[in-house]
Amino acid sequence: MEKSDHVRAADTSLRILQLIAFSDVPLGVTQIAAQVGTAKGAVHKHLRTLGDHGMVAQDPVTSLYSLGPKIWLMAQKAPPGRTLAELALPLMRVTRDELGLAVVLSVPTARSAYVLATLSSNQPIEIGVRPGGELSLHSSAQGKVFLAFGDPSLPESLAPPLERFTPKTQTDVGSVRAELEQIRRQGYATAPEESLLGINALAAPIFDSRGQIAGAIGLIGSVQHLGSQPSDTQLDGLLRLTAAISRRLDEGSGGVSKPSPAP
Repeated sequence: MEKSDHVRAADTSLRILQLIAFSDVPLGVTQIAAQVGTAKGAVHKHLRTLGDHGMVAQDPVTSLYSLGPKIWLMAQKAPPGRTLAELALPLMRVTRDELGLAVVLSVPTARSAYVLATLSSNQPIEIGVRPGGELSLHSSAQGKVFLAFGDPSLPESLAPPLERFTPKTQTDVGSVRAELEQIRRQGYATAPEESLLGINALAAPIFDSRGQIAGAIGLIGSVQHLGSQPSDTQLDGLLRLTAAISRRLDEGSGGVSKPSPAP
């Protein structure tokens, strides 16, 4: 097996493991194969390997897969201290209750905005994304934040053809890079109907004590409740929230106090 084949095999195993981890219910081989986009026979081999290492477990009655015991043991070895999600969630909840919009926390990866935590809106129709989800860099507000404020090499990874998710997705690389300059100037990003028709998102960066981007907060709602031009109340609420989380990271501790106005 060539090196590239090993990399692809590892990538498939990790995607299978993440799919199982973030599913609300145990999954079968057919479901996993369909969502991963790999043949059932190949998925079965990956599952068998993951099972041999204790990463997944198969129910002997239903034949469905869930996380295995070694995952729990590995989690116990995680570094002590409060994670970004633990610091952010109490503050996110305050902002959600004030604005009524879904609130999403994500961190940057080389290819996406990876969702760490979400709080659903309090609107009659629920709008949001699940933890473990990946948001496109060029078509999501949080992805644009990471392109604008993150690793300088990240925008260079944009190469045509950019995927079109809706008729309003911006797929011209030059136009996306021009938008990033505007995002840097104004300090926030929007993505009206660029990932899903009828849905807009408003996002801003979270910075750590070194001034480097640690994550992003996105507010998500229907275009009825979150227009392409956010209201002053919505923008102020978002910026107060990200500033408060950034201060918590700088302090290294925090409680559940209400976000204070951004300077």
